[in-house]
Amino acid sequence: MKIIKTALHYWIAIVSVLSFLVGWGMLAHSLKPVQASSQTSTQNTVSLPALPPIQAFGGLTGNNSGSGLNLSVPNNPPPVSVFPRLRSGGS
Repeated sequence: MKIIKTALHYWIAIVSVLSFLVGWGMLAHSLKPVQASSQTSTQNTVSLPALPPIQAFGGLTGNNSGSGLNLSVPNNPPPVSVFPRLRSGGS
């Protein structure tokens, strides 16, 4: 049983390394994306129309007037501790 277990571990390790190398080789030899030149990129641009603002929560604007919601982001982040949070009580 120990021989089968050891052989299985070696088989998984060898197959993993080989599949990584084959995948890396395929990625390295794949076709690269075509870089557009500056002349063709200016000729092929499409201008999109401006979208109207989203009317969420009953058509309220950005100041939350009348909604009772206080959606604010704190300006100061909490202080960062220099000591690790998890400590072991080992000897």
